[in-house]
This record gives sequence, C-alpha cells and structure tokens, in this order.
Amino acid sequence: MKGDRNPHAPVESPVDRVNAVARALTSTTDGVADLQREVVCTAASIAGDGATAALALRDGKRFRVRFVDPHVAMPDAFDAWEIEPDVIAGRRVRRVIPGRGSLLVLPMSYLGKVVGALAVISPADSATPEADAEGVLAILANNAAIAMENARLYEMERESVRRLRELDTMKTDFLSTVQHELRTPLTAILGLSDLIEMCWTRWEDAPKLDALRDIQVAARNLDGIVETIIDFSVGDGEALVLAMADVPLEDAVRAATMVVGERHKGGLPVPVEVDVVPGVTLRADSDRLGQVLRALIDNAVKFSDGHGRVLVRGAPAEPGTVLVEVIDEGIGIATEDVPRIFERFYQADNTATRRFGGTGMGLALARRVVEAHGATIDVDTLLGSGTRVSLRWPEHADGAASVRSEGPMASSLPVQ
Repeated sequence: MKGDRNPHAPVESPVDRVNAVARALTSTTDGVADLQREVVCTAASIAGDGATAALALRDGKRFRVRFVDPHVAMPDAFDAWEIEPDVIAGRRVRRVIPGRGSLLVLPMSYLGKVVGALAVISPADSATPEADAEGVLAILANNAAIAMENARLYEMERESVRRLRELDTMKTDFLSTVQHELRTPLTAILGLSDLIEMCWTRWEDAPKLDALRDIQVAARNLDGIVETIIDFSVGDGEALVLAMADVPLEDAVRAATMVVGERHKGGLPVPVEVDVVPGVTLRADSDRLGQVLRALIDNAVKFSDGHGRVLVRGAPAEPGTVLVEVIDEGIGIATEDVPRIFERFYQADNTATRRFGGTGMGLALARRVVEAHGATIDVDTLLGSGTRVSLRWPEHADGAASVRSEGPMASSLPVQ
C-alpha cells in the first residue's frame, strides 16, 4: 500500500473493496503504527471521494484517537464519538455533524470484546457510505483489530528474541570474564605456593613473608569473586532474607574500606576519605550493607585509575533517610552505558584487552540489595571526570515505606 497510491481514489466494485481490505492487512511489515496508517487510508478510500477516517483504541470507557487520515485536515472532526456508549456496546453509530458531514463509527472487536473503533466522515453534501461500502468497512474494522493484535504480538516476540540473543551474548562474555578473573588469583596462589616450597631453605624470612602476603591478596580477591557469584545466583529470582538492625554508618564504611584495601598489594592505590556525620545509623542487614559499600568503594578505587581520591560521605537527608555518596575522580562512564550499568552480566568494556578487571555482577547485586532494603541508588557521572553514586537509605525501621526513587543529584565533577 506504499508508493504513489491515492488513498482517496474511488474503489469501483465490492471485489475491489475487499481486495483493498486484504492489501491493507497484509502488505504492511513495519509494525502496528504502519498497519494503523494503512487501515485508515484504506477506510477513507472505500468510503468514497472526499471522505476521511480515523482509528481509535479503547481506553476504559473512552476511545483515544491513535491515527487520523493525514491527507485531510480535520482538527477536531472526531470529538463527537470519543465517549459514544453505543460503540462500546458493539453497535454502529451513524450521525450527521452539522458543518462537518456524515459520521459512521464501526466498533472493532477482538475475542468478543470491543477494543477500538474505525470512524469515517463523508463530506457535508454526501450521505453516509452506501450499504455495500459500509459492509466492507465493517469487515475492515474487525479484521484490522485481529491484524493489529497479531502485529503487536509479533513485535513483542521479535523484541523478546532480540533481548534473549543479547542476554545470551552477555552471558557468554560473562563466562569468559569469570574464567579469566578466577584464573588470575588462582595462578598467583598456586605459583607463589610452589615458589615458596622450592625456595624455602634458601630464602630468608622477609621474602617468604612477602610471598605469603601476595598469596593472601590473591586469596582475598578470589574470595570476593566467589562470594559475589554465590550471592548473585542464590538471590536471583527470589527475595533476599535480611537480618535488620541499626548499623552505625561510619563503622560500616571504614570496615568496607579496610576489606577493599586488603585486596590490593601495598594498600589502596588511591586514598579513600571518609566523611560521615557522627552517630548516623542505617536500618540494614549489616552483612548486606557491607556488600554494597565494598562494591561501590572497590569500583570507585578501580576506576580512579590511580588518580585523585575517593570520598565516602554520609549524612541525614529528608526525615527518616540517610544520604550516602561514593565519589571518585576517575574515568567516568559514557552516557550510553549509564542506563545499563546495573544489569547483570553487563560491562561497559567486555573486550579481552580491557584495562580493568571484574565480573560485571557487583553493581547488579548492589542494586538488588539496595532495593530489598527499600532504598534507592542513583548514578551521576561525567566521562573523564568522575562518578558519584548516591544511596538514599532508610534510617529507621519504618523508613523503607517512605522512601521513593529520585533522580540523580546535581553534581559538579570532579569533587573539590
């Protein structure tokens, strides 16, 4: 139905009209919107010279116009039937609208329920479409309802297939990443253990202790990876079980910072400063809160790329809520990657030559834990200048019920 076709060219016979219906419902391949456009143009063509048409979908007890024949300027010609109860009841409506023309509204039914309506207005000096044309329009209306539902289901299926393929690719990348991330500390542990065994009688105590510290760092990194994998797989698709208590925020932040520091030989590569208002407590599961803080601090340190500092701030915000911010001056996140950084298996850089390690599950697990507490997590970032991750966390036992998701806070990066 594309090309140079005149949508208002008269259709000469009932056979031609039925063929027009078939073409309108089978020649479109660009989705529901394209199908709606073809149905409206075909309805106007079937109705005769000077006619125009519109299509509406049912929304409760009203009809909302979705497409109006673009070839005729009709600013408000279809207002009269938007609340027509007869159409909702499945009856056709014929009406003369003074100064506008003759209106014919045909219900569109799917599985016995009126789901929309097809309306045709003929010029003021014309009658409503003749009987055989009205019959063909009725066929068009009902078959269009079926065709639009099929097109909608096809689009949903196509999107589901696309998403499944995307997830399959992400899982493949994830398995490759995990394999690499697990082998790195294991290689260090096994290699250094063998080296100590071979050199035990020749080495002094200092190099032995240094090798043991390297083994401890590798073991802690391995432990963190395994812990994340286990927690993510156990919690996937089910509610997290939380042991709620009042947790001092400053103690939790310093404990998380210490654990992250133990995963780096020689300590943290950038300084982590803690600026938490004394006495602030969160209503949280202590272990799960620690997971979130470790994930955010570890990311901030890792993606600082050895530059600047990391600042962890905490202070009361609106009543019953504590604002916790983890701010770095690192590489930042590209705008197109921000909406997906909390997706499981997703990493902004999945290439084999990526500069920064990690499984891509830390932030996904962090968001799950945050939401299980009734808290929110937001990201404000500027590529090349740093990232601010903001948590709004319930302060009291009843705080989770009052917290609502908010947009990212205004931020000027880097942190001064």
